[in-house]
Amino acid sequence: MGHFPAGASVQEFWHYAQNVNSHNMQLFDWGSTINKQKYGQDTPPVVHLNTITDVPIAMFVGTEDDLGDVTDTRWARDSIKSGGDAIVHYEEMKAGHASFLIGKDMTWVDRAKKLISKYNPVSEVENTLY
Repeated sequence: MGHFPAGASVQEFWHYAQNVNSHNMQLFDWGSTINKQKYGQDTPPVVHLNTITDVPIAMFVGTEDDLGDVTDTRWARDSIKSGGDAIVHYEEMKAGHASFLIGKDMTWVDRAKKLISKYNPVSEVENTLY
């Protein structure tokens, strides 16, 4: 955590805050003038999760995650499922937001790796990188 939030931009945090404040899943809000140029409208378009149909999605949900709580993740899961069969795995576990990085229970990491290998097979050489 000494380098947090390495790999995340200020824009990503701002976009997260915009989505929380709007109570919606939408593209980045640049302000009405730039939104008009980028999106052809004053407000950012809503992302309709039910249109995600051909990307296999596995959701490992931390029941103690303050950033993506269970209520929100169940809503996202159900929204995606309403459009098709993209959700290939959904699992709730006692974990917080950073558990994938600093958690002690690695059994669910092994399950995640198996799912990744199933839907995105890698060569034996690439597999040693995991």
